Parts: sequence; C-alpha cells; structure tokens
Amino acid sequence: MAEIRWHRYDDAQGMAAAAADYVAAAICAAVGARGAATLAVPGGKTPIPIFEKLAVAPGIDWGQIVLLPTDDRLVAEDDMLSNLRLLRSALGGTGARIVPLTSTDALDPLPAVAFAERALAGIRWPIDLLWLGVGGDGHTGSILPGPDFSAALGADTLAAAVTPDPLPAEAPVARVTLTRRAMVQTRLAMLTISGTAKRDVLEQAIAQGAGSGTAIGAVIAAMPVPIDLFWSP
Repeated sequence: MAEIRWHRYDDAQGMAAAAADYVAAAICAAVGARGAATLAVPGGKTPIPIFEKLAVAPGIDWGQIVLLPTDDRLVAEDDMLSNLRLLRSALGGTGARIVPLTSTDALDPLPAVAFAERALAGIRWPIDLLWLGVGGDGHTGSILPGPDFSAALGADTLAAAVTPDPLPAEAPVARVTLTRRAMVQTRLAMLTISGTAKRDVLEQAIAQGAGSGTAIGAVIAAMPVPIDLFWSP
C-alpha cells in the first residue's frame, strides 16, 4: 500500500491553488532533472480551475511538457464529452504537446485501444506525474464497473477499452483508459477530489487496501510511490 498524504482545504479555491502549485513544482523538477516532463491528467470538472491556474503559472517551460488524458470517451474530439477537447481548451495554448488517446477514425473499442497503445508507445515511461480523479462509485480513469473492469485492472497492456455496465447517465458511451499497469509507472502520484461522498469512498478504499472492490482502491494498493491527495468540501 502506498503512503497516503492528505492535503485538506476549506474550499475548492484553496485546493485548486495548492494542487496547481504541486503540479507546477513537479513539472519544474522533472524538466530540471531530465529536460522534459510527462503528465497524465484527468477529465471532469474538478481539474478545470487547476488547469486555469497552471496555464498562467510563471516559470513553466511548456515546450518541454507532454500531456495526456488518463482516459477518454469514444466520441469525436469536439464532443462535449471529450477529455481531449477539455485538455486542449484549457492547456492547448501553452505550447505543451498533447497526446490523444482517441481518434475520430477509431471510435469502436478494438480500434480505439489499438490507437491508444500506439500513442502510449511513444511516451517515455515512467511518466513524471500521474494525476487521478475519483468517481462516486470508486472508479478512476475509466476503469468502471462492467465486463471490462477486471481486464483493465489486470491487463499487461498500457491501455484498455471499457464499456461500462450500466452506462453512466452523464456520459453513456464506451471509453479507453490507462490500465493499472500504466498508472503505476510514475514517479509522482496525486489525486484531486471534492465533496464528502467521494472522500468517504476513497477513505473506505484505502482502508480495504488490496481487498477493495473499487478501481481506486486497487490502483492505490499497487502504487509504488506516495500519493498526495488534495480534497475540499
């Protein structure tokens, strides 16, 4: 079980500022040590204010940065459900290289995962920072309950296609995600969450350790580096 370091804040603004400082410091340290930095970042609403702060943060050499989503929905890039669209909208103007996990020409699960594998083969592993979110059901990335859950956790590949069952009402589509094998190949790991419900899910997953039935519990149990958890109500 990884060492867990909680960072608790009174509000979302405080959490976003602290998380942005953490990410900026990780980027600068990686560039200083290795000349470049590779980050896997989540989708959803929680990262948006953090992305906004990073986009204007001083001292970041964005030309040396590679960004990829931890997961994406199998939709066109301009679809509102696309994590790639979110990432390009928020940080595409910085000069960072953004690596897509999906392609409009490969929106079915089998070609989608093949596309993602090719994209990830061009990434330098281990990455410098894995930044995850957590769903109310304990999923992380797009390792969601359904027939592909165990495969995404246990696969020897870097990417997996996932068709959740049931399909989430807010995004009823198939996805492609980093596998647990990919997620644990990182020098630093962080989680950003908001709300008491997700905090309770996460605390239970941590307490259950390797016996957790959630994706986040299984990933944390296998993580070889400490995890910094940023939380606000």
